[in-house]
Amino acid sequence: MRSINFKSALISFLIAFSIAFFITTFSSCKKANDTIGIIIVKDSNGNTVSGATVVLHQDGLISPQGNSTNSELRKTSLTDSNGRAEFTYQLEAIFQVDVVKVDGNNTYSGSNIIRLLKEKTVTQIVEIN
Repeated sequence: MRSINFKSALISFLIAFSIAFFITTFSSCKKANDTIGIIIVKDSNGNTVSGATVVLHQDGLISPQGNSTNSELRKTSLTDSNGRAEFTYQLEAIFQVDVVKVDGNNTYSGSNIIRLLKEKTVTQIVEIN
């Protein structure tokens, strides 16, 4: 009789251990969503602008701790045919957005600020003229 009780206890332990193992394994593997900033560039007439250079940066900004901001966060992209440039980060941040479009002898520019929220997609429109 003792061997049956030991066997039963061992099987119960293994089942409980397996359940706990799978619960902790699968619940802790959830990948965090990306933090995405979308910049849409428009001209003064409200038309989207393709081929504009968009730069997200923190140059000249000071963090609350008094340190200069991280230059590794600086990213550059060109707008697509819909006037859209997308930037992906892991954490939230506040960025200066600078846009430049050269068209022949004319240079158009604009700027704005975008606040990225962790694991969210934030869209900001920048008008150039």
